[in-house]
Amino acid sequence: MAQSLNTKADYSTEGIVYLGFAEYGKILIGDVAFEFYNDRNVEKNMTFPWTSVARVEGDVSKTLKGEVKVGRQFSIVLQNGSKVRFSSKNSGTVLKWIRHYLGNEKVVKSPSFLGTFKNAFKRKKKK
Repeated sequence: MAQSLNTKADYSTEGIVYLGFAEYGKILIGDVAFEFYNDRNVEKNMTFPWTSVARVEGDVSKTLKGEVKVGRQFSIVLQNGSKVRFSSKNSGTVLKWIRHYLGNEKVVKSPSFLGTFKNAFKRKKKK
């Protein structure tokens, strides 16, 4: 039986984790950790304590009208540099709850492909 690290669950929603292929399950945000439980096999759970999370990157874009739109996908970057990608219909609410535990400085906008492409050709300043 899978045991939760959390003493209380603040938010729970359906989600998807991408580990080579999509696995459907439940996202649980609590006072101690971010947890993901697989729908088919509850024993295949993932637990990320808040102390092991370096930052969370959310997909944020601007529409042609200038409105900010939060995408469905977000990534959890751990202290060792590994990145785990998640998706949820309620990703905005998930990011708000994560911000509640990690703070504003650790919930950031994920780098876009165009931004990294521009930075590759940017001229470096000489010292």
